[in-house]
Amino acid sequence: MVIIDTSIIVDASRNKPDAINLIESYLGKEKIAITVISKYEMLRGVTEHDASFVSQLLEKFVIYDFKDCAVREVVEAYKKLAQKGRMINELNLIIASIALANNETLITKDRDFLNFESEKIIVIK
Repeated sequence: MVIIDTSIIVDASRNKPDAINLIESYLGKEKIAITVISKYEMLRGVTEHDASFVSQLLEKFVIYDFKDCAVREVVEAYKKLAQKGRMINELNLIIASIALANNETLITKDRDFLNFESEKIIVIK
């Protein structure tokens, strides 16, 4: 299973072909997941007009919660990034930590994730 970051879900919801093709390429091979943080990010920014569409889109994914194992991972990542002076957005920090705590690959367009220096985080253009 792979975890798709909010950046790709947003593009897919805007009918951007690259994002749709990426999601479809994984759907044929395995299940796709998102984190509860991405679900939050999508729902907080949705207009009333698009709420039904976004809710239906989110139902297609497995959702990883922010569990205790991820809390340990996010604390360690926070300390490492802070020590290097390479902090990223707190929600992105949690998303990456949920993926890493569950030994899943995270796919994103957000270059901030490169600060993790992990083979399990794939940043695409």
